[in-house]
Amino acid sequence: MPVVRKFIRLTSATGLQEYFQHKQIPLPTMDWSREPAQVAAQLIAWVAELSPGDRARLRVDAERITQMADETGQGALLNAVTDAAQLSRMSSAMERSRWIYLHAPDKFRHAEDVRYSDQYRHGRDWSGYQVEASLPLHNDPVSINIFKAKIKALFGLGDKVKVEPFERTLPDEEGKEITAVQLMVYQEGLPDTYLVFEGEENITSRIRHPVFEHAITYASSSGTIEVIAAKRTRRTLIAQAFTEALLKRPTKADKLPLRRYDLQPLMTNQPLDWDAEDGIESVQLVMIKLKDLTGKGHVQIDVPAKNPVTLHDYAQEHFGKQNPMRSTLFAPTQARIRIRFYPHNGVGRGKVLSVKLTLPNGCDLRSRTDKERLIGEKYLRRWGLLEELGQ
Repeated sequence: MPVVRKFIRLTSATGLQEYFQHKQIPLPTMDWSREPAQVAAQLIAWVAELSPGDRARLRVDAERITQMADETGQGALLNAVTDAAQLSRMSSAMERSRWIYLHAPDKFRHAEDVRYSDQYRHGRDWSGYQVEASLPLHNDPVSINIFKAKIKALFGLGDKVKVEPFERTLPDEEGKEITAVQLMVYQEGLPDTYLVFEGEENITSRIRHPVFEHAITYASSSGTIEVIAAKRTRRTLIAQAFTEALLKRPTKADKLPLRRYDLQPLMTNQPLDWDAEDGIESVQLVMIKLKDLTGKGHVQIDVPAKNPVTLHDYAQEHFGKQNPMRSTLFAPTQARIRIRFYPHNGVGRGKVLSVKLTLPNGCDLRSRTDKERLIGEKYLRRWGLLEELGQ
């Protein structure tokens, strides 16, 4: 079990001793004062002697603790606890993860939920939506029950639904930390069967009810709703149910409809077309920022406005087989599109409308004139980058 060996090798002798005592897993006689490598070697050799139940429990614990020891997990743990200074004084990421797992299990689980949300943020199971800012969140029992009833009715799954809201922080489109509320939605799935051994020779089937989880984050200050779920249609329905039940905003009657920005269409080299009567001379994708879905970093691709080579052609020429625009391991998080108009009456230089989109809800058209905003939004809809829901 590689994850168990990793957990043991990266945890201090004191931390390991506390873990096994806390979990009441029987230990052989141990000299915890020996060199860490010697303690680790003895424990790793001894794991094979554990009962199947204790060995399985150790593996599950090691997987959860180790997973939260990476950069994303550590950020989520620091976000979840009230005394981050205490954690920062600990010797390693594994020590911090282990300590919270043992001493603050509820905080640890909330951190796992935060990590789940952040890991898939802007990925293929994520959608961002926009409502007007400063709408209060109603998370009283009556409103939560209304929301749960809507979720039950949506997908034809099981009748059990659990909703867990908690506060957290999120980076906004400028990288600043803002306060948000995250809701984890757990829904029982339809029954399924699986085979197990019963005794040494007999095989029998057992029934299980899998649990599906969805994550929702809501930042009142910006009016941003983010949903993580397996299917886009499901994400949209969840966002609508959330808006109606917990924001008390009927989407069908809302003057500012629920909005969804989507930069995925820009990953294909489809033409950004326009209508001649709008006086547009050219449209060019001049910048795109991509997130590495493995969490290793970002890639930004820019082309000058006067460059005759398109951004897609440039990316293919520069990256070749490693082109992130054609990789399933990258997802777009920001883009800039340049719309150039013909000169007025053929005199002088034509105006340029530069539109910057940042997921989940950033669009600098808000600061433009009414005419520019109408033109920009018209084409964002046409190109599949902006969708208004619930109309």
